[in-house]
Formats: sequence, C-alpha cells, structure tokens
Amino acid sequence: MKNFIFLGIALAMCMFSCKKNQVADENGNTAAITGGGLKLKDMGIVASNDSAFTISTYAGNGTAAFSNGTSGNLLTASFDSPEGIVFDSGGNMFVADRDNQIIRKITTGGVISTFAGQQGVAGFADGTGTAAKFSTPIRLSIDAANNIYVADRDNAKIRKITSAGVVTTIAGSTAGSGATQFNWPVDVAVKSDGSILYVADSKNHRIQKITLSGGTYTTSLLAGQTTLGYANGTGSAAKFNFPAGVAIDASGNIIVADRMNNCIRKITSGGVVSLLAGIPGTVYDLDAPALQASFGEPYGVTVANDGCIYVCDINYHNVRRISNHGGFVATVAGYSTSGYADGTFNTRFNVPTSVAIDNSGNFYVTDVSNNRIRKMKPETRVIQYTEGWTPMDTSTYAGVKRYRYTGNRFWLPSTASNPIQNINIIDIDMSVNHFEFMHVDSFANQTTVSNIIGHPTSVIAALSGTFATGNHHGKFASYLRNNDVTYWKADAEEALYPDGYWHYHDGMFYVDATGTPGMEQSNMTQLPFSPTTRKYMMSGAPLLIKNSVPIEITSPTNWGVSNTTPPQTLRVIIAPRAIVALPIINKHVLLICIDGVENGIDCYASNGISAPGRYGMTTADATQFVQQFFHPSWAINMDGGGSASMYMMGATDGQTGGVSGGIPVISYPDWDSSCTISGMDYSRYGQQRKSMQDCIAVIAN
Repeated sequence: MKNFIFLGIALAMCMFSCKKNQVADENGNTAAITGGGLKLKDMGIVASNDSAFTISTYAGNGTAAFSNGTSGNLLTASFDSPEGIVFDSGGNMFVADRDNQIIRKITTGGVISTFAGQQGVAGFADGTGTAAKFSTPIRLSIDAANNIYVADRDNAKIRKITSAGVVTTIAGSTAGSGATQFNWPVDVAVKSDGSILYVADSKNHRIQKITLSGGTYTTSLLAGQTTLGYANGTGSAAKFNFPAGVAIDASGNIIVADRMNNCIRKITSGGVVSLLAGIPGTVYDLDAPALQASFGEPYGVTVANDGCIYVCDINYHNVRRISNHGGFVATVAGYSTSGYADGTFNTRFNVPTSVAIDNSGNFYVTDVSNNRIRKMKPETRVIQYTEGWTPMDTSTYAGVKRYRYTGNRFWLPSTASNPIQNINIIDIDMSVNHFEFMHVDSFANQTTVSNIIGHPTSVIAALSGTFATGNHHGKFASYLRNNDVTYWKADAEEALYPDGYWHYHDGMFYVDATGTPGMEQSNMTQLPFSPTTRKYMMSGAPLLIKNSVPIEITSPTNWGVSNTTPPQTLRVIIAPRAIVALPIINKHVLLICIDGVENGIDCYASNGISAPGRYGMTTADATQFVQQFFHPSWAINMDGGGSASMYMMGATDGQTGGVSGGIPVISYPDWDSSCTISGMDYSRYGQQRKSMQDCIAVIAN
C-alpha cells in the first residue's frame, strides 16, 4: 500500500495592483493614512484560491530616498513611499513613487529609471517623460494597450501616460465637489479597452465614472454623494465614507474598498450599491464568512479572474482574500501589527498598499512605510498559512511533516464566533510512505494507543479511527478491514438503532490492493459497505467533502434520517474530531486531529453549555475548516464525536498516552469520564483515551 495520484490543481488567471495616501477622517480631521486600489488585469497565472505565499524583498533598501541603485541589483535602489504598481504586457513594472513625485520603470532585467515626472519636484505639467510633473501620484491602472492611468491626488486630476511616456490630463480641474471635479482622487480602475474608468473620489465620498467617446473623456457620477455616511441604494441615494479603492470584476461590477465604513461594497454598472464583505462600523481583522468578517481600513481591492477578491487592509498591515469558496475572508499575508519580516508565515509589512502580478504569476506588494517592494510567491502547499499556523517538529522521516494551528482566527458557524482551536496536522507524502490499519480486540484490558502502535515500533505516525463506544456495551463503533479480515463490532449498535445507526457512518476511507488510498460514500442502505469491496478499509462518521464539494450540514433531519438521538446528534455537538483529507496536492494525505478540550475540563460544549477553554468543532465546522485551508477532493471524519488522538514519532511535546514511560501522543481530549449535556447522560459516548482500539498507521516504505 504505497503510491497514488490525485488530480493536480487547476491554475486560475488573476491580476491586481494598489497604493497610499493622506485623507480626512469621518469627523473631517486630516490624518496620515495609507491604502491602495487593486486592478483587474488579463495577465498572470496564479492558483489564487489555493495559494499560500512565500514573502521576500524584491526591490528597495528600506531608506526613504531616491536612487536607481546598481543595475541588476534592485535591493540597492531606494524609494520614498512607493504606492502604486502595474505591469505592462512586456513584464516591465511601473511604480508610483509617491514622495519622489515620479513614475518609475523597472525592466525585467532589473534596471530602474524615471519613466515620467521630475524627481522631488511637485507640480503640474503635461509633457513627455521628465518634462511632465505630478503632485503626489498615488495609484496606477493599465489598459491592454499599455496606457497607464494615474490618480494624481494633490493635483485633483486623472492623468494618462502612453507607452512612449507622453503624459496628458483626461479628467479633473481644481479640487472641489462639482460634477467634473475631484477632491483627493486616490484610485482609478480602467476597463481593458480603455473606454471606461472609475475613480475613488475619496473626500467627496463618491465613485466617479469617466467615459471615452469620440476621443473625448466625460466625467459623471456612478454612486455616492458628497455627504459621508453608510447607505445602500442606487446612484446618489448611496453613501460612502472616504472610499479608497476600486476594481472591476468579470461581470463589470465595481468593487469598492469603503475605508472608513470598514467594509467592501459592490456597485453594478447601473449604479446599484450593496454590501459585499465586512461589518460596517466594526474595526477588527476577523477572518470569517464575508458578512461576518471584519476589516480595519480596507484601502485597496482587486478581483482575480477566478473570482477571488483581494483587499489591502492598511490598518492591520495585511492582505486579505475573499474566496469564491463561499465568500470566506482569510488573511493571506501580514498580520495585525506593522513590521518587516520575510518568510512563509508570521510575515510583516508596514502599510502594504499596492499589489500587482507579473506574467509568471508572482505577486508584488508596495510596502510603503518600509520603502520597499516585496514579492509574494504563490505556492500550492498543502497547508495554506495564515496567522495561527506553526510548523512543528522537524521529522527525521522523509515525507512526514507536522503543523499546528492554535488561535482564534477561524470562524465557527455553530457558535457564530472565533473560539480558540488547538489542531494538529500530519502531512503524509505517500510517495515515500504507506498506510496500515491496526486493530486490537482487547477492550476489557483498556488498551491504550501505545499498545496499538507498539514501542519500539515501525510506525511513524498514527491517527485513531472511529471511536469505541465506551464501557456501556464494550463494542466498537468502527467498521475495519485489514488484509481482507473484517473487524466489525457494530452489530449491537445497529440493533439499538435500526432506523439509522449506520447512516451516521456514511463514509469509508480505504487503501486498495495497489496501495492507492481513496474514499467512498455509502448508498445509505448498506451496513455500511460490502465486506468484499475493499481489502483495507475503515468506516468513518461522517463524510465531510465529496469530489471537492462540502456535503456535511448541521441538521440531522436533512439527512433523510428521522432518528435524532445519539449518535446522530453528535454531528451537531462541538467535540474533538479525527479527520482524514485527500488534498488536491499530488500524493499527499492529511491526518487532522481537532483536540477540543484540555486543562481538566471533562465535557465538550453544546448549545446552552458554557464552552471550555479549548473548543472542538461540529462536523459542519470541521468541514469549513478543512475546506478553507486544504481545499481537498475528499475528507472524512473518522471520529464521530470524541476520542480524537494522534501520535508522531519524535514529537518533542509528546504526552504519555496514558501509560508510564509512554509515547508521544501529541493530541487527545483530556478527559476520562462521561459527559452530561442538558440533563442527558451520554455515558455511552463518554470518550476514553484508554479505549482506542483502531488506528490508521503510517509506515515508511
């Protein structure tokens, strides 16, 4: 049982860009703030839905100054608050170097030059190259003909630069609130054919539209009014509060970073405004479903070609992604505090404002207060890092990696909150390892997990299978076959619950005779699967994800099962979970242990019951968690509600496993007694770490 292949990830098309500013707050006070607008562009191939990022420094030495540096060595150059970036069709990067008052060009060979404007000279002049002048150029957008559009903030104008460097003014006059005026235009988005532009007219609290017809540009209102506030509606009936970023999606909708309303809005091409993400008036960086998530000061937005929306949050110094997997907001780079740190996790920015993607699919961020441009290389890693993830012990075994998620940056639908989670993940590369299913038929002897895997042992890691039913019956709840030998002790349970016990066990994890792992779903009439179907298999309760589609829901009445007594009700109880996931990354299987309780608390939480210091999840919660971070093709809950346990050879924080001398059990619920919920005795499902009979073991090839 050794090798298998999954379908590779399909790469999606996407592109965006962004910048920084100063603007008045909701009380009219002027304050230094930063931000950026992100632009949709038809270039770059990025697996954006599934991308984690490795951050490095691309350009800039961190000093606020002006220097082109050494040719070919971008780290020797200096910028002064770089704000906006875009790429042309040839792969050249253009940078709005705000406080240097110029637009700079970085070639693919690493040569930096001034493309337009006069270094250090703020002013207004049309012309070619260095004959032109800008006054605080903030944001950039680019069309398919490589014309660059500049939000020239302090000139209150929108400027156009051709590929030959010819600068002209296409909209705006003096700062004001008239129909054709702007007051701090801080972002601009353009359709690829250059026919329509949208402007975040920040101090006028509105979104303006610029239309090109017959060689003439005409400015009109799309949505908003000069009075700040929050209101959905059409055109001038809507209200914004210092809108800061604009982008265009594939349907022609305009996505707006409504900065001081702390949310993301959507405007149709007809001017109808609605809320897309965030809670208006709530300032916090909470990762959650779109309308439960919160932002600090969203300043830049982009829409990738796969439908994901990216947000630069200048208050929390991070980049967020609104996924098209159900509209979940997740932090993909940076954290709540400013700083400077490259790497794969715990990265830091200091006012990240602008993001663009090159033709190879690499992301670039203008890190304004660090005076650098950072590179975010997307990677289709099994673990999609956000804050809360930590790589753990460095295994001496090939193809075995362990990660831990500890924190409260994950939203649980069951509690409508972000309780603390403690989760261990073991990532198994099956090209160098294989699985074996292990069984010990000795419940009366209170078999520990250490007795199952042995010591010394050839087992590298192990995850407990479906739980044993405790000391009420002394029978297993699992259905296990190992090398064509069936270990099925659930017949007594079927007699107790003839109308649905095995409906609860609606999924199976198997390894066939060729060593290929997979999952199947019961047809809901088997008990639960034909014994001759698979040589090696274990049933689980329940199947969470099937063919990349989350199928687990919270209400047992929707399963076609009338019986809502245990164990069905365990699906909607917050509890530890043991999960196996088959991600879309080739040849990898994840063993996931959601360790729900600790510190001596002996009962998991339910509705109306105070939650413990560490939480578990309902099966619906677990489905969402697995989907967000791993996007697997299949996932199964091997533990229906309690005795989740995980072992890993060489774990430095291992516990004893309940025996003297013990072995490194890195995760299990810390209780030995039954659990009473809402006056009902669930002693049959009081999970005991001493009664773990079956496990999925990892053996080196």
